[in-house]
Amino acid sequence: MKKRIILGVDTGSDDAVALMYACMSQEFEVLGVMVSYGNQPLAYTLKNTLKIRELIGGSFKVYKGSAGPLVADLLPGSRLNTDIQSFEGIIDGKAVAVHQKEFDLPEPEGREERTPAVIWLIDTLVNSREPVTLVPVGPLTDIALALKIEPGICNQIQEIVCMGGGVHVANMTPCAEINFYNDPEAAKIVLESGIKTTLITLDATHSSWFGYEEAGRIRKTGSLAGAFAADLLINRIDAANRLGARAVKKSALHDVLAVMYVSHPEVVTEVVRQKCDVDVGHGYARGGLFTDDRASASAENPVYIAYRADKDRMCSLLEQALVRA
Repeated sequence: MKKRIILGVDTGSDDAVALMYACMSQEFEVLGVMVSYGNQPLAYTLKNTLKIRELIGGSFKVYKGSAGPLVADLLPGSRLNTDIQSFEGIIDGKAVAVHQKEFDLPEPEGREERTPAVIWLIDTLVNSREPVTLVPVGPLTDIALALKIEPGICNQIQEIVCMGGGVHVANMTPCAEINFYNDPEAAKIVLESGIKTTLITLDATHSSWFGYEEAGRIRKTGSLAGAFAADLLINRIDAANRLGARAVKKSALHDVLAVMYVSHPEVVTEVVRQKCDVDVGHGYARGGLFTDDRASASAENPVYIAYRADKDRMCSLLEQALVRA
C-alpha cells in the first residue's frame, strides 16, 4: 500500500530532487505539496516547484504557504547575534548559489491552487479517513500555524518526518541548521506537539555525502529528470566549495533522505528517541537543536533523531526512481 504523504518544500535544489523521488518512486500517494519561503523567497520557491512538476509530468497539486516566519521578523536583533553562513554570492562577477533563484527550465503552464496551504492542510487532515504522514523539508511555519489553529489535526497525523536540525553539525550558523534557524518558534511548536516526529538531521545527511561519482550514476539513468538532478547536485558541490561553505568536493541531498525514510526506514542506520529542544532566544544559539544526554533525562515527547544514513542505499533508491522517468 502506498504511503499517504503531504510534502512541505522550499524548492531549492535538494527539494527538487526530493519531489522527483516522491513522485517517481511509485511508493507514495502525494496528497499535495505546500510551498513556503526558505532557500529562496516564496516567489522563487513556488515557481521552481511548478517547474519541477511539469518536468516530471506530475499530477500533484501545489499550495502556496507562508512567505515568512511566525515571529522572527517582528523581533529586532534576533538574527544579528551570530555568524550567518551565506549560500550565495558574486564571484568573478557572476552569481554563485547553492540554491538557484530560478531553475533553468521552461516557464510552467500550470498554477498553484487558490486555497492557501494552511487552510488546505487543516481541511485535508480533518476530513481524512486515514492518518497522513507529513514530510516537511523546509521551515515548519505552515505546520505550526495549522496546529495552533486546529490542534485536533494531531489525531490524523501518523508521523512528521522532518528534514531539520543538527546535533553535532550545523550550517546556517555555528549552532543551527537552516530550516530550524528560519523559524525556531515553529520548530519548537512541532516538537512539543506530542506527534511522533523524526528529525532527519544534518548529522544523518552529512554522513551520506554525494559526490561527482554519484552525480554520474544519476545522469546515467538516461531521463531528463535524472540529467537535471545530476546538474543540481554538481552545482551544489561546486557552489558550496566556491563560497567556502564546504571543504570537500561533495554535498548532501538532505531532503531526499527524509522522503526515503518514510517508505524505506532502513536507509537511516541510527535513530534515537531523545529529549531535545530548540533555542528560540536572541543569542548565538538561536535555532539550534539541543539534546539532553544526561542519565536523568526523560524524553517526554515522541521525538526521534536520525544520526547516520546509508549513502549507497540512498543512491540506489534514487536511481531506481529516476530510471522510471
